[in-house]
Amino acid sequence: MLTREARKMEENVEFNSTLRRIVLLGTPLVLTFLLLFHPSPYDDVAGELMPIAGWWIALHTIVFGLVPFMGVALWLLTAGLEGVVATLSRVAAVVFALFYDAGDAIAGISTGILARSAEVGALGERAAVGAIDTLFADPFKTLLFDIGRYAWIVALVLAAVALWRAGAPRLPLVLLALPAYLVTFDHAFPSGSLTFGTFFVIAAWLEFAPGRASSSWQPRHVR
Repeated sequence: MLTREARKMEENVEFNSTLRRIVLLGTPLVLTFLLLFHPSPYDDVAGELMPIAGWWIALHTIVFGLVPFMGVALWLLTAGLEGVVATLSRVAAVVFALFYDAGDAIAGISTGILARSAEVGALGERAAVGAIDTLFADPFKTLLFDIGRYAWIVALVLAAVALWRAGAPRLPLVLLALPAYLVTFDHAFPSGSLTFGTFFVIAAWLEFAPGRASSSWQPRHVR
């Protein structure tokens, strides 16, 4: 019969496991669904972006809030693993969250505000289109996105190495190459949904793999 302290410890473990899975699996799943509705209005701002300015702002505001949690999900892939490789993977996860979010705020929220201003007549259409096109093509915005994308790739590659050394199942680790490759494309549909959708499937595979909760690849020091 379990003592009160043992029951409390067991409840804490269950709570932490549930919270971990909500972030690790729930975040990419929600992003996968949301990005199904991310259009690509880059070639016709006046005809395609301005009529949906409200949705464009709402979508990117939600994504702006979710990307940091996606960084945490990346972090959780190697949570508990020690060593240089696992640590660098987690550092890259933080870099991804910071820079990818910054790039998305410029390309998404800022352009949406300009499009809405033109739609309600507060800003001339020609001026708004010119400003939006400038933001879409801005090299600093692109740099922020690129740093975020490469950090995502580094985090996944290093996580795969650390988990491989820790004894995780091999096939899902190899398949982490899919979200690492897909993130190099724009996150509008379909590549955004494919990026986070493949991450969700692989993370779930690793999380519920036989032996995950036993002794086969419990967190330990990995060089």
